[in-house]
Amino acid sequence: MNQEDTMTLQMLIPSLFDRARSRLAPASATSNATPAPHATASHASPQYRLVVLTLASRADSIDTTVRNALRSQRISPEAATRTDRSGGYLLELDYVLRCDRSGRAALVHLVSTLGDTAGVRAIRWETAPNLTGR
Repeated sequence: MNQEDTMTLQMLIPSLFDRARSRLAPASATSNATPAPHATASHASPQYRLVVLTLASRADSIDTTVRNALRSQRISPEAATRTDRSGGYLLELDYVLRCDRSGRAALVHLVSTLGDTAGVRAIRWETAPNLTGR
């Protein structure tokens, strides 16, 4: 690694951290709106969307695995949907949930575990700040 590569990395890494911070900043930090007095702490937590593409024949067991993993971390989906894909051969399980930053580690673990689960064809996990249940 030469000096030019080192300079590029030093310049790139802080900008990546700044982007991550701006995406993870709570909505109240980026807007002038004040939260309602009756708003609960769970609504202040970041919202996430977890999408699992699975074989239709394995969908029920994978859904149970996801729900048990979330329940063990005291996270409950705000919405969960199933959508047929590829003529019913595949099924897309879509979960919208909220968890605090400490719960993100459980989500990361769940995503990596599901990635190695038989029958799972794809998995996507994303921050969804203002997503409502579909």
